Amino acid sequence: MNHQEAKDILQKKLPEASLSLIKIEVFRLSWLGKGYNVIAEETGYDHDYVRKAGSDLWKELSQAMNCAISKRNVRNLLEEQLIEEGNIDKQLPDYPGGPLSFSSPFYIERTQEEAQVYQEICRPGGLVRIRGPRKMGKSSLMLRVLDQGESEGYQKVIIDFHLADRSILTDLEKLLRWVCLQMTSQLGLESKIDDYWNELIGSKLSCTTYLQQYILEKTEFPTILVFNELNLLFDQDDVSRDFLPLLRSWHEESKHNDNMKKLRQLLIYSTEVYVQLDINLSPFNVGLPIELSALNGEQLTALSNAYGFNFSNDNNVNSPTTLLLNKLGGHPYLVQLALYQLATKPGFIESPSSELKSLIAHATESNGLFSDFLQHLIADMTGEKSTEAFRKLIANEPLARPELYILDHLGLIEIVDDKPKITSQLLINFLRDNL
Repeated sequence: MNHQEAKDILQKKLPEASLSLIKIEVFRLSWLGKGYNVIAEETGYDHDYVRKAGSDLWKELSQAMNCAISKRNVRNLLEEQLIEEGNIDKQLPDYPGGPLSFSSPFYIERTQEEAQVYQEICRPGGLVRIRGPRKMGKSSLMLRVLDQGESEGYQKVIIDFHLADRSILTDLEKLLRWVCLQMTSQLGLESKIDDYWNELIGSKLSCTTYLQQYILEKTEFPTILVFNELNLLFDQDDVSRDFLPLLRSWHEESKHNDNMKKLRQLLIYSTEVYVQLDINLSPFNVGLPIELSALNGEQLTALSNAYGFNFSNDNNVNSPTTLLLNKLGGHPYLVQLALYQLATKPGFIESPSSELKSLIAHATESNGLFSDFLQHLIADMTGEKSTEAFRKLIANEPLARPELYILDHLGLIEIVDDKPKITSQLLINFLRDNL
């Protein structure tokens, strides 16, 4: 969408006199999924001026359209209407894979959970814990949290443990210096790590002092500090027993330290925590916990509607929605793959249930729709602990707590009352035949 196209769309909704250059650019770039900080950089306007223009624009559109319009939902609410009016062409969805932008019509909101997250992340010293297996939507939710923070003027730092060398993950001092360097770099500050590091007080206190007296002292607005794939530390007992309590201490310090009140922590991980920590030192029993689970029937119906299908949630055993629930367990990524394939398949609508059954039946073949996902799953199952836990699961033998956590991390089960509940029989059958 270019500037003129954005202006043409807005002119159909609002008086031309109210359409300033900055409002048109905020609309255009928000449509493309860009946050206020990026919009300010690209347009050259002050961040607060951009936010004010956006706030005014959403209010005007809300009044004109008689519904609540915001930066996050403007594309979803307008796109279908504009397609029907012939103002824009309907485009094929992007192939599923990465995180969904906040403007994507294929993101299904978890309304209650998201409202809780936004409230917590706005609290001084707020801490949110998001847990869910791989490809369950953690990164997509993270983007929405960061966008909400950005709309409030917050800064962000993303510490992704996937990017850390193993030599860093296994050495506490290297890890803490690496975290400090990431914060410094992403906030555009000059590195002064060596000035604050003192071996006499230790690496944890040195890191805390650097964060509190340099990083947060230099920032006017709150900072959201994301720890992504935190579970990669759980296998490093010596490191995690020091690092994880440090996060808890930062949260506690926010209660009495003005600089630390500007810190918001977002912890993202894919399995229950099996590191033995003192309950009073663990970051996993403070803050707001969010568990990402499979999609339910209502959410599957909403997602199928976004792909252009009119599936009902009627509990009919042969309905497409029930097939997606029973065969795929409502797994967001696998469901997205199936719906994308169907949306690009001519003639599907003539026999939706039979076409979907056929698609799923062949999806686990070597060149099938789910082959990449399943190969990643096989790779994750190569360890002796994983294969033994899976063997016990299919043999209906008792599972120890660490074994439950392994299977939960892989997305094969949910833990209900300390017992395993299989999430997708399709995945279980595939692993039984291929391990």
